[in-house]
Amino acid sequence: MKKIAIYIASFLLISVTLKLEAQNVSKQDSQQTFKHGVGAGAGFTTGFGLSYRYMPLRYGVQVNFAPYHSKETDMYSLGVTFLYRLVETQTANLYLYQGNHYFYNSQIIYYVDQGKMTQTIDQTNYKNRSIESYVNNGLGIGIEFIIVKRIGFNIMMGYATYNNFSEVNFTGETGLYFKF
Repeated sequence: MKKIAIYIASFLLISVTLKLEAQNVSKQDSQQTFKHGVGAGAGFTTGFGLSYRYMPLRYGVQVNFAPYHSKETDMYSLGVTFLYRLVETQTANLYLYQGNHYFYNSQIIYYVDQGKMTQTIDQTNYKNRSIESYVNNGLGIGIEFIIVKRIGFNIMMGYATYNNFSEVNFTGETGLYFKF
């Protein structure tokens, strides 16, 4: 009878230990499985456009990039954001972020010289280029809602400096990511 009790106690102890170990491994695997994310992001301090996010553990980085080029316009948005995860759950993640956004916009503006007004305007002689370039920088808190297992929707809010640190105001950012 003592042998049966020892076998049952040993079986229960081994079962509980293996179950706890399996839970720890599955939690680690889920975190390691979704280190990368691709999608779209938009924000004043994170930049806008196509987005890539790498978050191996608590610290991570996000890059947003949107190039546009046409005959008359060049526009580029580049954002690099640093992330620090505070809380991770099955349905949501809470994190701090620090965003850096560089924006460049160059357009050709056509104008008419009133002294030389003619029926046909030679546009090569009457153009000027307007250039807009600035850096925005922000700091705040973000929430990622896990919509389904591999898709997350992010909302971020905080304070930012705009136009090369000349203004301070609130900021808002968002993003949608497919994780892998």
